[in-house]
Amino acid sequence: MNIQVEYKDTAGTITNQTHRLTRLAFAKHLAIAGQGYAPRPQKLIRTIAMFFHYSNYFQRQAFNNDRFSEPPIQLSDPTEKGQFSNLAGKAIADFLSKRIDQSIFTVNYEAAMRLRGLPLNVGRPDLLAFKQNAMFALEAKGYSGGHGNMTTHKIQSQTGGIPVNFSVACVSYNLYNNVQCKYHDPFNDNIQYDNELLRELTRNYYKGLSEFLNQKFFEYREFNLQGETFYEVELSFRNFEKLFPDEFPFRPILHFEILDFYRPRLILPKKIRDYAEDGLTSETKPFVFETSEQEYNTYIDNDRVGLRIRR
Repeated sequence: MNIQVEYKDTAGTITNQTHRLTRLAFAKHLAIAGQGYAPRPQKLIRTIAMFFHYSNYFQRQAFNNDRFSEPPIQLSDPTEKGQFSNLAGKAIADFLSKRIDQSIFTVNYEAAMRLRGLPLNVGRPDLLAFKQNAMFALEAKGYSGGHGNMTTHKIQSQTGGIPVNFSVACVSYNLYNNVQCKYHDPFNDNIQYDNELLRELTRNYYKGLSEFLNQKFFEYREFNLQGETFYEVELSFRNFEKLFPDEFPFRPILHFEILDFYRPRLILPKKIRDYAEDGLTSETKPFVFETSEQEYNTYIDNDRVGLRIRR
């Protein structure tokens, strides 16, 4: 999918950009974007189930034609469509924050508020993002029709109680015809970079993911890419049977046959145990997945977490 983006910088200058989003990249950002707490093996069922539940909305033919698909009319549900549009908007915002602003880590804004002990009964944006020299907030929207009032979205991006260097209103719209996005970057005053908040949030994030490196439940191997070492963790129905023996007294047929066909693997950084212990800091450089490496069977995000499927 090619996403046509109207980018408005802090000076108010507008440029048009095109960013390529693969289905594998979308799956990663859909699963992770906006999670309030660290992804863990126990959440694997929910993540896989969500992917299958919404699979009618990102069928290959429509996706390759720069739009999301819709279920057959007999399965049509306006509420579900609205929910998916919202999730897609968050996933695209998360993805574009990595491509446009080179963020290394994003998290649900509410999770950061909880860590800081801030009241939750106030307006707030969707995501909090960290790059090497700045923190910023994102208000993410996803619409089947037009983009709505950008001024209102920008105001929402500047709410919440966590000081940030700038805030972004990222609105994806026309999702089921020809996906477009407005990525507007209103400016806020400079603030002190909160390294401790980044450390605490990323410690939780990588600690949860490091639980996949438990050989009792998962098989994994090392591989090298672009000068760094990663783990490739097998995800199959056998992992579910070991991890959730009570929930799987028999082998499910359809969904787990699909898992066998695609053989999905979770990609984690070799340094994940260090990240789980110490977290990231403003000195941590994002991993830039080079264009030449972007085969359709592999995607690695700036946070060094990715997915791989059978060729």
